[in-house]
Amino acid sequence: AVWKAGGAFVPLDPEYPPDRLGHVLADSAASVVLGVADTLTAVPVGAARVVLLDDGDIGRALEAESPASLGGRPTRHQLAYVIYTSGSTGRPKGVAV
Repeated sequence: AVWKAGGAFVPLDPEYPPDRLGHVLADSAASVVLGVADTLTAVPVGAARVVLLDDGDIGRALEAESPASLGGRPTRHQLAYVIYTSGSTGRPKGVAV
């Protein structure tokens, strides 16, 4: 659904330290964070919009969007996701797929 809407996703592990999560969100320029309330409490989301999956936010968010905003068909050149390295040599680096 994210890809069809013209976006890409960045998987986040809520078990990671808040500093790492904050870096990943800032570095990826994430505009929306999807999650459940109890796992997002320590995630520094910055300016990203938070959509909670466990309290009806997702339904309201979907209703607010126009089907026309879904854009066209995804292409093979469209970014699908960004995964971050372990950061063993410093800060984690994003790998675009």
